[in-house]
Amino acid sequence: MRILIFLALTCSIASCGPDYFYQAEKEIAQGRWTYADTLDFAFDIRDTAALYNLYVQFEYADSFPSQNIYVKFHTRFPSGKRLGKPLSFDFFDPLGKPAGDCSGQNCSAQIAIQQKAFFEAPGQYTITLEQFGRQDSLPGITKVGLAIEKTGKK
Repeated sequence: MRILIFLALTCSIASCGPDYFYQAEKEIAQGRWTYADTLDFAFDIRDTAALYNLYVQFEYADSFPSQNIYVKFHTRFPSGKRLGKPLSFDFFDPLGKPAGDCSGQNCSAQIAIQQKAFFEAPGQYTITLEQFGRQDSLPGITKVGLAIEKTGKK
């Protein structure tokens, strides 16, 4: 009986977190994200009927000098075509409370880029993220990641 309870608890704990189809993160050297630091995330899509949720993940200092960060978001398709758009992500609310979870002086936030996205063609996609704030060397960013999860819907 104890073994069954242990196995049930182990299975339920293992299934609690998100099950990402793709997840990768890049460390930012010395916690200063520069214009030259473009971050590429490459992944393969085989199931073009599936819907996906896309997230950007940030680790940043609670002393980050701005309320938000501006990022250029580029997608390179299997055909070679590339599309881009600027995005703004809030790290703090208007009262200065961090948007993510903080421990000590470090915070982390996962922010949805797109919900229920689909990919039109199978093949390799590359998401490129570039910071384009008001200053070239943006202090306080230690990691940037991309996570993609299948929604289970088509």
